[in-house]
Amino acid sequence: MAADLSIEKLVEEIKKLRSEFSQVSETLLGRAREQTIEAAARVRHAAEDGWSEARGAAAVVADRIEEQPLAATAIAFGVGVALGMLLTGRKRW
Repeated sequence: MAADLSIEKLVEEIKKLRSEFSQVSETLLGRAREQTIEAAARVRHAAEDGWSEARGAAAVVADRIEEQPLAATAIAFGVGVALGMLLTGRKRW
Protein backbone atom coordinates (compact mmCIF):
# COMPACT_ATOMS: atom_id res chain seq x y z
CA MET A 1 0.00 0.00 0.00
CA ALA A 2 2.78 2.45 0.80
CA ALA A 3 4.29 1.70 -2.59
CA ASP A 4 0.98 2.50 -4.28
CA LEU A 5 0.81 5.88 -2.48
CA SER A 6 4.36 6.79 -3.45
CA ILE A 7 3.68 5.81 -7.07
CA GLU A 8 0.55 7.95 -7.06
CA LYS A 9 2.56 10.86 -5.63
CA LEU A 10 5.18 10.37 -8.31
CA VAL A 11 2.53 10.33 -11.01
CA GLU A 12 1.03 13.56 -9.62
CA GLU A 13 4.48 15.18 -9.45
CA ILE A 14 5.15 14.18 -13.07
CA LYS A 15 1.83 15.71 -14.12
CA LYS A 16 2.70 18.95 -12.28
CA LEU A 17 6.15 19.01 -13.85
CA ARG A 18 4.67 18.51 -17.31
CA SER A 19 2.28 21.38 -16.74
CA GLU A 20 5.05 23.66 -15.46
CA PHE A 21 7.33 22.67 -18.32
CA SER A 22 4.55 23.47 -20.78
CA GLN A 23 4.06 26.91 -19.22
CA VAL A 24 7.80 27.61 -19.26
CA SER A 25 7.99 26.53 -22.90
CA GLU A 26 5.13 28.83 -23.86
CA THR A 27 6.73 31.74 -22.01
CA LEU A 28 10.07 31.17 -23.70
CA LEU A 29 8.44 30.86 -27.10
CA GLY A 30 6.52 34.10 -26.58
CA ARG A 31 9.67 35.95 -25.52
CA ALA A 32 11.58 34.58 -28.50
CA ARG A 33 8.83 35.82 -30.81
CA GLU A 34 8.94 39.27 -29.22
CA GLN A 35 12.71 39.48 -29.58
CA THR A 36 12.50 38.35 -33.20
CA ILE A 37 9.95 41.06 -33.98
CA GLU A 38 12.09 43.68 -32.23
CA ALA A 39 15.22 42.57 -34.08
CA ALA A 40 13.40 42.65 -37.42
CA ALA A 41 12.22 46.20 -36.69
CA ARG A 42 15.78 47.30 -35.86
CA VAL A 43 17.10 45.71 -39.07
CA ARG A 44 14.34 47.33 -41.11
CA HIS A 45 15.09 50.73 -39.58
CA ALA A 46 18.84 50.36 -40.24
CA ALA A 47 18.18 49.30 -43.83
CA GLU A 48 15.90 52.28 -44.41
CA ASP A 49 18.55 54.63 -42.99
CA GLY A 50 21.23 53.07 -45.17
CA TRP A 51 19.05 53.27 -48.26
CA SER A 52 18.28 56.92 -47.54
CA GLU A 53 22.00 57.72 -47.18
CA ALA A 54 22.79 55.87 -50.41
CA ARG A 55 20.13 57.82 -52.30
CA GLY A 56 21.52 61.07 -50.91
CA ALA A 57 25.06 60.15 -51.96
CA ALA A 58 23.85 59.16 -55.43
CA ALA A 59 22.10 62.52 -55.77
CA VAL A 60 25.33 64.33 -54.82
CA VAL A 61 27.29 62.34 -57.40
CA ALA A 62 24.67 63.01 -60.06
CA ASP A 63 24.81 66.74 -59.30
CA ARG A 64 28.59 66.79 -59.57
CA ILE A 65 28.46 64.90 -62.87
CA GLU A 66 26.01 67.48 -64.21
CA GLU A 67 28.23 70.32 -62.97
CA GLN A 68 31.46 68.89 -64.41
CA PRO A 69 30.64 66.46 -67.23
CA LEU A 70 34.14 66.46 -68.79
CA ALA A 71 35.87 65.67 -65.50
CA ALA A 72 33.34 62.92 -64.79
CA THR A 73 33.90 61.44 -68.25
CA ALA A 74 37.68 61.52 -67.81
CA ILE A 75 37.43 59.84 -64.40
CA ALA A 76 35.09 57.16 -65.75
CA PHE A 77 37.43 56.54 -68.67
CA GLY A 78 40.44 56.22 -66.33
CA VAL A 79 38.63 53.82 -64.02
CA GLY A 80 37.53 51.75 -67.02
CA VAL A 81 41.07 51.54 -68.38
CA ALA A 82 42.45 50.57 -64.95
CA LEU A 83 39.82 47.88 -64.46
CA GLY A 84 40.36 46.60 -67.97
CA MET A 85 44.08 46.26 -67.37
CA LEU A 86 43.55 44.53 -64.04
CA LEU A 87 41.00 42.08 -65.40
CA THR A 88 42.92 41.14 -68.53
CA GLY A 89 46.13 40.61 -66.60
CA ARG A 90 48.27 42.81 -68.84
CA LYS A 91 51.13 44.51 -67.11
CA ARG A 92 51.96 47.12 -69.71
CA TRP A 93 52.09 50.49 -68.08
